[in-house]
Amino acid sequence: MRTLDRFLADAGWALAWLIGRSLRWEEVGREHLAAARASGRPIVFIFWHNRLLHTCYRLSRERLVMLVSQSRDGDIIARVAHDQGIAAVRGSSSRGGAAALRALVRMMKEHGLCGGITPDGPRGPRHVLQPGTLLVARLAGALVVPVAVGFSRKKVFASWDAFQLPWPFARARLVFGEPLSLPDVEGAAAFEKCRAGIERRLTAVTAAADLLFS
Repeated sequence: MRTLDRFLADAGWALAWLIGRSLRWEEVGREHLAAARASGRPIVFIFWHNRLLHTCYRLSRERLVMLVSQSRDGDIIARVAHDQGIAAVRGSSSRGGAAALRALVRMMKEHGLCGGITPDGPRGPRHVLQPGTLLVARLAGALVVPVAVGFSRKKVFASWDAFQLPWPFARARLVFGEPLSLPDVEGAAAFEKCRAGIERRLTAVTAAADLLFS
């Protein structure tokens, strides 16, 4: 990893930590996470790419392993994740995807970690759930828990994902959706129906996180 990238990653984590500590946090739906844990099954958290920084800040206490791309941006994200105590498996749909998905499932099963996926990353389209989430959940026998964070005041960057960074001392709402158990499906049409259904649930949870501040 380049020295500049390492500096940017460490600075990014310091910024996330300082801002995160200043935010006035509210959590909604914690009972959904409790229900998922009570099931005894592995858990895969899903959240949109543009909110990953402070979602990970809050989820780092949940013993998380993230799927992170092999790009230069992924190098920075993986370093930030490491600084937060989050393990990273490197790969994406375009590079090392199948091996990365298997490695993520293996870490979840062997080490009792929760998976973390930004299902529209690393390159979009924004807020379109890619099928890797379903494959991980199926292979791990996991429940899918959609998560979103919303902010009362934030900077929205002109990036492909419209990345959000909250202003210090803003209000923040973290929302957990109901855990989703994937049905057994056969055929492309049934698979697409399942994928679209999970996408709608994550979109709804994200809207609930933003509702207070709209």
